[in-house]
Amino acid sequence: MKSKKISKRQWQKYFDTFSLKYLKDEQPEYIEIQVLSEGMGAQHEISWTPLKGITYDSKSDILEIQIEKLDHLISHPEEIYVNEEDNGWLTGMMVVRRDGEKSIIDIR
Repeated sequence: MKSKKISKRQWQKYFDTFSLKYLKDEQPEYIEIQVLSEGMGAQHEISWTPLKGITYDSKSDILEIQIEKLDHLISHPEEIYVNEEDNGWLTGMMVVRRDGEKSIIDIR
């Protein structure tokens, strides 16, 4: 497994490719999200919910994580670090927003 930073100009293509390649089969993938902020500490947002897709909209500067029955939106992300296996499977990521808030995302 390797960790790497994805440049902002690659976000849309990276997440569209991941979603099409790994999230369109019959076997569901699950996601867990924790948010870390200076003022609130660690907050558990989503616990092992089926993942439908991940997209980045550059016009609105929003990373959208599509999960069952709702979407989790991360506005104004500044940096995205991913953990991926050699075959491209995304096992987790950390998204750092402009205000310093971090979203820790695990995928299985």
